[in-house]
Amino acid sequence: MNTYSFLILNTINQILKLIEEGVIAPNGVLKDNTIAKKLDVSRTTIRSAIQELANKGVVKITDSKKIVVRTPNPDDYFDISNKFSSKEEVIEKYFLELINDGKLLPGDKFSELELAKSSGCNTITVREFLIKFSRFGLIDKKPRAKWQMVEFDEKFATELIEFRRILEMNSITKLITKPDNDGVWKEISNLLDEHLAVLEDVKSRYTEFSELDRRFHFIIQQASGNRFFMQFFDVVSLICHYHYQWDKHDEYERNTVALKEHIEIMTHLLAHNTSGVINALEIHLNTSKETLLGSANGLAA
Repeated sequence: MNTYSFLILNTINQILKLIEEGVIAPNGVLKDNTIAKKLDVSRTTIRSAIQELANKGVVKITDSKKIVVRTPNPDDYFDISNKFSSKEEVIEKYFLELINDGKLLPGDKFSELELAKSSGCNTITVREFLIKFSRFGLIDKKPRAKWQMVEFDEKFATELIEFRRILEMNSITKLITKPDNDGVWKEISNLLDEHLAVLEDVKSRYTEFSELDRRFHFIIQQASGNRFFMQFFDVVSLICHYHYQWDKHDEYERNTVALKEHIEIMTHLLAHNTSGVINALEIHLNTSKETLLGSANGLAA
């Protein structure tokens, strides 16, 4: 089952349309920067989208070149028409993706009207969502229907990591018990391959980690089969990445470490090594805690 975000699925569809309409010519070279500017998304989003197009056989990635090898078929497009069932879900997904895509950073101010226009929602829906979301401590209400992104403190970060540990330890123990014919093992195998590919060229691709990380933890959390756990997934994922967005000084190093830790966990999962999985996840969550505290507040890890 596909675990890409709405933003990436929509970006894939847009690139396919550009190819189909001849804006991007057959045998043409796809350039991350050019497409990112044209579609107004980050290069990380473009890379994830192009990787999926390579999986579909629309694009061939050779060394550093990404070449269109065939025109799209109808089956290449993702059906996102029913991605959301309500305006409340639309604004929530849109807002979280703005943050995950680095378009809303700590200190940034925005208005309810601006967010309503860009998301296609009305101001009432936007205001209600922001008021509800403000309880997580990541946004502050300002005068005249304006809001500001803020940072959180050490206590908040520590409590979040503890909560994440409870959720994921519970979920991964259920994941290990999945039968061999369960589709999740193919997902994990494919995701492991993607991690290895990024690690092989990590100096130029380390910014792709955020999307890989989200998909990795989604697979773990989904194994819980608990609707309440999944309701917290987006918020926990968002907050864990939120402060990484602005503190870039060690992004390459921490992403490289996290990639290797993911690979270790998935390798043990595929080998059905229970003790290895638990130990590797424990190490990864401890690393995440140290990184989050250091990134959020400049604390000594």
